[in-house]
Amino acid sequence: MTQHTYQVAARCTDPSHPGATTLIYTTHATSTEEAARKIQALCLDRMSSPGLYRVTQVTKRDPECTCADPGPGGQCAGEPWCLNAEEATAARPGPE
Repeated sequence: MTQHTYQVAARCTDPSHPGATTLIYTTHATSTEEAARKIQALCLDRMSSPGLYRVTQVTKRDPECTCADPGPGGQCAGEPWCLNAEEATAARPGPE
């Protein structure tokens, strides 16, 4: 199966937490679901407070896109990042 580059955004579930409200990770995976699972397992579950962040969006970078360093939300110097954004259905819900 072909792997693609995905940008995974996770939002903090506790508004009173002093850390970042949104975290952005990049990973290689074969699907949006796999990308969400990888980030959940590798990064979010290993934090000192598991469940503090929940994956909210997974953006796929198309192979023909030439943007070297995409920003949050799939933007590249004001231009679209050849994105294909989908809600991360594979992410397990965190505490509300």
